[in-house]
Amino acid sequence: MITVGDKTGVLSCTRRARTAACTALERVGGDPARLSRPDGTACTMEYNPVHVKAMGIWDGRRHDYDRTFSNGCELAAQTGPVFRL
Repeated sequence: MITVGDKTGVLSCTRRARTAACTALERVGGDPARLSRPDGTACTMEYNPVHVKAMGIWDGRRHDYDRTFSNGCELAAQTGPVFRL
């Protein structure tokens, strides 16, 4: 389950459903905390906090992620497609 602010969604990564979010998570073993910001990505210093959560199982291991980003650009830059609802 993925939550961004007050929106909630479900991301299901199966062999048949290969989305950009699943591909990004596959590169980090399903752990959103290991997603990294690509070099050269820049965001404004605007403070408009965005709170996200992710809870789920990847290859039999449970992952819980809870973080507040300073704004939506920072969220997108750090996590890519994972939290796009």
